[in-house]
Amino acid sequence: MKSFSFIRNAILIPTLLFQACIPSLSKGFLQSVSDVLQLRSLVNPGSTGPHNVSFTVSGLLGSNLIINLNSGVETKTINANGSYQFTTNLTTGSNFDVTINTQPTLPIQTCSVSGGTGVVGYGDVTSIIVNCDPLRYTIGGTITGLDGVTGLILTNSVDGSTLNVAVASGTFAFTQTYLDGTTYNVSVTTQPNHPVQNCITTNGAGTISGANITNITIACTSIAFPIEVAAVGIASGILTIRNNNSELLTISTNGLHRFPTNIITNNSYSLQIVTTPPNHQCVLSSTSGTVTGTISVLANCFSVLSMNPANGGILQSTESLRLQFSDAVTVGSCTGSTGTLNTTLSMPIQFTLATTSFANDTLIVSPAATDSWASGHKTLTLNCNSVGGYPLSSTVNLLYLIPSNIRYVADATGNDANDGLTPTTPKRNIQAAINDFGACVTFDCAVLVESGSYDPTTVGGSIQLVSGISLYGSYTAGSNYTTWNPNAHTSVIFMDTTPAGCAVSTATSPCANIIGGASVTNNVTISGFRIAAGTISAPYMAAVFLDSTLYVRLINNEINGGVGVNYSAGVYAINSNPYLIMNNIDGGSCTAFGCTSSGLYISSTFLLTPIILVNTISGGDASVVTNAKSKGIVYAGSTGMDVSNIRGNDIRGKLMDTSVGSTSESTALEINSGISSSGILSGNIFTSGPAYQSIGIRILSATSIQIGSPTQGNLITAGTSSVYASFGIYSSAGHTIRRNVIETGSATNSLAASSTGLFIGSGGGTSTVENNSFIIGNATSTTATASVIGITGSALNAASTINGNYFRLGTASGSSTATLVSGIQLSSANAMLVSNNWIQNGTSSARARGIELSGVFSPIRIYHNTVSSGTGSTGNEASLFIAALSTSADIQNNVFLLNNDSATNACIYNGGAGLQTAIKFNVFHQCSSLVIQNAQTYDTLCAGGIPGTFLCATPLGTAANFGDNLKLDPKFVSNFGVISVYTPTTDTSCLITKSTNSIITNSYNGSGTRPGSDGAVSLGAVEYDQACTP
Repeated sequence: MKSFSFIRNAILIPTLLFQACIPSLSKGFLQSVSDVLQLRSLVNPGSTGPHNVSFTVSGLLGSNLIINLNSGVETKTINANGSYQFTTNLTTGSNFDVTINTQPTLPIQTCSVSGGTGVVGYGDVTSIIVNCDPLRYTIGGTITGLDGVTGLILTNSVDGSTLNVAVASGTFAFTQTYLDGTTYNVSVTTQPNHPVQNCITTNGAGTISGANITNITIACTSIAFPIEVAAVGIASGILTIRNNNSELLTISTNGLHRFPTNIITNNSYSLQIVTTPPNHQCVLSSTSGTVTGTISVLANCFSVLSMNPANGGILQSTESLRLQFSDAVTVGSCTGSTGTLNTTLSMPIQFTLATTSFANDTLIVSPAATDSWASGHKTLTLNCNSVGGYPLSSTVNLLYLIPSNIRYVADATGNDANDGLTPTTPKRNIQAAINDFGACVTFDCAVLVESGSYDPTTVGGSIQLVSGISLYGSYTAGSNYTTWNPNAHTSVIFMDTTPAGCAVSTATSPCANIIGGASVTNNVTISGFRIAAGTISAPYMAAVFLDSTLYVRLINNEINGGVGVNYSAGVYAINSNPYLIMNNIDGGSCTAFGCTSSGLYISSTFLLTPIILVNTISGGDASVVTNAKSKGIVYAGSTGMDVSNIRGNDIRGKLMDTSVGSTSESTALEINSGISSSGILSGNIFTSGPAYQSIGIRILSATSIQIGSPTQGNLITAGTSSVYASFGIYSSAGHTIRRNVIETGSATNSLAASSTGLFIGSGGGTSTVENNSFIIGNATSTTATASVIGITGSALNAASTINGNYFRLGTASGSSTATLVSGIQLSSANAMLVSNNWIQNGTSSARARGIELSGVFSPIRIYHNTVSSGTGSTGNEASLFIAALSTSADIQNNVFLLNNDSATNACIYNGGAGLQTAIKFNVFHQCSSLVIQNAQTYDTLCAGGIPGTFLCATPLGTAANFGDNLKLDPKFVSNFGVISVYTPTTDTSCLITKSTNSIITNSYNGSGTRPGSDGAVSLGAVEYDQACTP
């Protein structure tokens, strides 16, 4: 089976062929420590034991001391001092109770147990001592809340003794004894990890006074929790998962795995599958949420690794279907599979097990011995479980044609004079075989084609598809049509010479190898071919031309658009629904000044619902043609299309001409018209190549398309080295854009140059931009303005939001004083919401502005952002810049960081006399000029937290709207640096993390996370509920 790991290097990709939903395990019903730990043992088998219980005996003079574990489960007879271990092992969450069954004799002694009761944690219990010396005493106490998988260590600093504690809850004791009057000082010297805990010692120091010390208490509280991944169904290869767009976890075996870094309580996690093992489909039981405890995620990779015959192909009437799985399969579970695959006599379909790589990894699906498959286009939706009880990670739909009538075609042995009815009498040309049917009244006919080269122009100028007659290529020559290898694409449909009629090809009638027209009214499948259009150019050239048909399926082909003068395309569809699965489509190349080459061209006068799944689709190569355009997919119709079934694809624009004077374009996806376009576009990789202008996704009309879903986005990358502009997304109007990773490259130009994550034009609509990551490149202009911008938007309406996004920006270097680096730049915005954004601004040779507002006269809400100014020229740095005349901004609960505190740099710079609605409950750091308004500097934080002029002579406003601001170092994990981390720490002031100004209920951590569990809100983007500095 073809490997699709190449498309899984950024995102989890569920499709119509591969879909699943795995429920997560709830902890809400758990009541006791033991219950909690035993439940965790279900998903964390690698850390839960079995564990040993050991004890130390000290001061024993007699013999026959009998020690008991758990009321007689095991006893040990002891005759000497030393360390002893029960043979009975206990798992995490089990209770232990070590007591004395029989006191020693000869001589008679009275021994006592210290540290003998509790609940087993995540390690061997060694903190138990049996003391028989009446003149010596033990030091111990009780512990609660220990949940860390690795190491709590206590140290008595008086004698240096240490104790490893693995008791989740219960008693403990050092394994030494001490004389009366001995001092002790017990403290935690190594805190637990996974989860990270803070264990606090009470009554840890004192002097022994005639009794054992039992009042030391260790109380552990989790402050950060691990993300644990239990992997199942991996046969071989590597599964890589990324958390929060940063840390990677690499998994090569089934079982428990943990991310190295624990996540602070109430912070968010966001998991994405980066790579999957070859031929596996993997899904996660949970992909995002807020951390309130250990996050246990199931990574289910139980998959079908291969299918014979390959999916989308021919299944002969008595042929068995052989499916190899990534784990042993339970055959009984497969009998619940559904679909239209049926048999002639309606006898039950047979499911039996076989072995390919290991026992019971292969399922054989066949008709009964006296039955056969009924003919037609059939489906089988698998419903199988592994022997471990896990369902297939993704629902697998198998599509086969059981043909009622066949024609055979061969290169070396074919002759169109043959009847084509048997493998020994094949036709030579594909069109001749199609014509031989006349028609297929049952709509289930097939042409089987051996490896070889086939010129579509030999018979009729092109291959004209006929309703119900499917084409299957890459049957191994000499195998008597018994071996089909569609992944090889060895049946090549190549236009050796361009027909004379192609000289007058047009935009509505291109020259093409294969044509499917309006007469195709029943399913036609084309699979296993390499389809290459002519290398001798025509004005409009395509490999496949679909004209007013909804019934052509292209599955697992290599398609190249050949050479066109004005336009070349791999697949050219007019008023047709493209049905493309697992193809590699290339637009070919075009030759004229300003020409276009696209992998897939779509145009329609009615709403289309294309099915485009798991393909690689590339625009063509015109790297030496001035002003040419390379587009992966382009829609140019008058109505629109539903993009919901465009999933799992790698869509690319190619390298274009970047020479001086060229205005070339490279675009992965372009929708340049059709206001009725709709649907959610998710699970794809969009990449544009270097060009004068490089764009990941461009939408030039107001549509209701959503780029990314609430749970899954896209990876969108603009060209690494453009000239004029590199855009992640260019949208002429407002759209919903969620959970995407958007990266732009560098733009270098003698004139203006720009690198922009998201451009939003003034074409109307509501913009909802949330939970995206923007990694923005550099822009360099030698004579003009350079701009590096995360989001730039114009005239966004009051319902628009920019929320919960991450920005990290590069460098803008230009000769103009207007050169700018900015995380968010908004002009003429209405009373919209900009909240919870994490903006690490970059560097500029002139202006550095974390957020820039201009032409704003409505109460735009700037709430709970953490914003650095970036580095600019002197007097040109501001965390928030408000252009002259703008008014009414409502600025609350932000953290403003000024990179360089010098001259007229300011945390907030208001360029004119326009008055703002509010500036309150903000944190100002490293800015001597808190606010500059209309050239007046407010450098003093006056009573009530109001910015004022020197000696508070002139306050910025009244306390109600301009008070409660703070001038403090927020002491984040990293305020500044190559990669800043804006998460508060225990050193952060409680004035920052426990504010009373509750204005919104979400945070960078996620929805519903404000106020935090402490009832307060944290200023800035991140909600933090842990220990802080009073």
